[in-house]
Amino acid sequence: EVFFVLAGIGLVIANVVRFAQCPDFLDWPTLALFVLGLLGADFVSGVVHWAGDTWGTTKTPIIGWRFVRPFRFHHAYPLDMCKSNFFTTNGDNVLAASPMLIIPLFFPVTDSTGWLWAGVFVCSSGFFGMWTSQFHLWSHMKHPPRAVRFFQKYRIILSKEHHQRHHKAPYQTNYCITTGWCNPVLGRIGFWPALEWVVSKSTGVPESSVAIRRVEGGTAIM
Repeated sequence: EVFFVLAGIGLVIANVVRFAQCPDFLDWPTLALFVLGLLGADFVSGVVHWAGDTWGTTKTPIIGWRFVRPFRFHHAYPLDMCKSNFFTTNGDNVLAASPMLIIPLFFPVTDSTGWLWAGVFVCSSGFFGMWTSQFHLWSHMKHPPRAVRFFQKYRIILSKEHHQRHHKAPYQTNYCITTGWCNPVLGRIGFWPALEWVVSKSTGVPESSVAIRRVEGGTAIM
């Protein structure tokens, strides 16, 4: 976990050094794509969170114990994650985000502005994605650091009030846990029920069974 976190930080630095070699990097699109990267990380966090909360059990082959169990455990003991140290909290997320930090290293950013902007967006999504668990942890802390409270207050990162809606029955809303920006829109358009319907039709697993598992996952480890 220590290695993953340090390697992730190193990859971010390597990307920024490459981007900085391009004069266009200091132009206004960089800031816009930086914000879009934060939005992209939030959306991905929601899809991953939804999948972990909704599908499978701890006995599901390969992913059950490593992927499904942490989500179900968190619903049963939401404050337990506050006991984790920095590296334990973020190690898995950095590993998961590493493809988005590695792929831009192969973009010919010095030859094309388009590749530069694509690299900035992908790397930004990976950078913010790697800290999703940290933002999530802070949203469960009773007294997070003062600077964190500032960012939470202005909804720059996930706030406690916003996230607590996810931990109330029937546990079917506010899955996005990086900033929470995507939650109002996704909830309004019925994105999660629609996604559940698509997956159910594709896999043959009835939606009713999925709903039962989701609710059970909010009160007990499966």
